[in-house]
Amino acid sequence: MQLKLYKRSTLFLTLVVLVDIASIVALIVFKDKWISNKIPTIIAFVLLVFVLSTVYSYYDLNADKIMIRKAVSNGDVALAKINNGTFVRFGRDAKLKNHVYWKLDAEIFDNDMKKFDATIIEKFSTHQTQIPKGYVYVTYVEGKENDCLIIPNVIIASIPEYKVLVDDYEKAIKPKYLNAYINDGLILETFEETMKAQKQAETE
Repeated sequence: MQLKLYKRSTLFLTLVVLVDIASIVALIVFKDKWISNKIPTIIAFVLLVFVLSTVYSYYDLNADKIMIRKAVSNGDVALAKINNGTFVRFGRDAKLKNHVYWKLDAEIFDNDMKKFDATIIEKFSTHQTQIPKGYVYVTYVEGKENDCLIIPNVIIASIPEYKVLVDDYEKAIKPKYLNAYINDGLILETFEETMKAQKQAETE
């Protein structure tokens, strides 16, 4: 899903650039018509560029977060077992921060404990140099297994209503969770790795 969002964001940026270029060309071509009201026209142009850039930046930086919040509020959550990952490509967001896309081979367990194979393309921090094996929670809609987004652990842990679902998964599957959190992009690591990193940070 993240790669789809990246392509949509790139298309959005292209449209914004085209509108900006078209506006500049229009200002040049029709200069005689607006020169007498140049201050309002220039202000309107600057506002147009600012609004379009702001809307693009908001979409690029928040589209996945909005989808996750919507899925969680709708109860569209499932457990996924990450088996391995393959590097796809690098990317850059609206803040010019680099990130990396990984293709994850996964097995998804829906709320009835039915298992489905899925390929999840997720956007990670550049600190993610390999993909550990383990379990995470993902957004899930039946029939769209490959459109999942990984949900940071803190979101599931902060919603008491999900405790029953988590308990059901833990009784049926006994998952060994990965720590999924955001740090300039998504990070997936074992809890052992998290604890080791915290101890190192405390000693520095």
